[in-house]
Amino acid sequence: MRKITIILGGNSLFFICMLLVLITGSKVFGQDNAIAFGIKAGANTGKYYPKVASNNYEFKLGFYFGGFLSVPLEEGFKFQPELLFALQGTKVTVDGLKIPFFDYMGRPIPNPNTYEFKYDINELTIAIPLMVKLYLSKNLFLESGPQIGIIVDRRLTSSYQVLDGEDDSFIAREGGSFDLGVSFGVGHNLNDKIALNLRAFTGIFKRDDIVPLVFNLGLEYKL
Repeated sequence: MRKITIILGGNSLFFICMLLVLITGSKVFGQDNAIAFGIKAGANTGKYYPKVASNNYEFKLGFYFGGFLSVPLEEGFKFQPELLFALQGTKVTVDGLKIPFFDYMGRPIPNPNTYEFKYDINELTIAIPLMVKLYLSKNLFLESGPQIGIIVDRRLTSSYQVLDGEDDSFIAREGGSFDLGVSFGVGHNLNDKIALNLRAFTGIFKRDDIVPLVFNLGLEYKL
């Protein structure tokens, strides 16, 4: 068996998802009023959902890095637009596939056996989150906002070879180059410069019957 690489592409379909609304009755705490620039980086894990036919999606590790602008709003609130570069994707297992058998004359022979095909989808994405932070204390904050994603490259890798003449329609070659969704998360300022951040993103557009789900964990550093 040899490793294969296939470049994917496709269209987007509409899917409705509610934006997270941050509601709190707690007292909010004032923050500094200076506009700040910063950089951020971390790890992510992502998958597609829901299950499509016999395709089972599993979480796959990736990473992200980029920059942000922090703009104070009303007391306890900040607006933080970001520009991130992310490598994310999913692992795919397809069940119930049949391998064709042939006799010495090249005639097909019935084959009751089935097998699994496993592959990884890797998407290089430019992500633009537009987050609003709500500070519940001096250092603890919640955040939510829309996120735009532009997929600049999509590749599929597998350790299994698809043979000529086999039905390869199970391979998820389709997938749009645009994501629109919502991000929400929680964070904590470790000091005046560094913050720890945990965030989740889900798409609101279906890309050929799937939407991405991505969790990010990383650090922000104010310059």
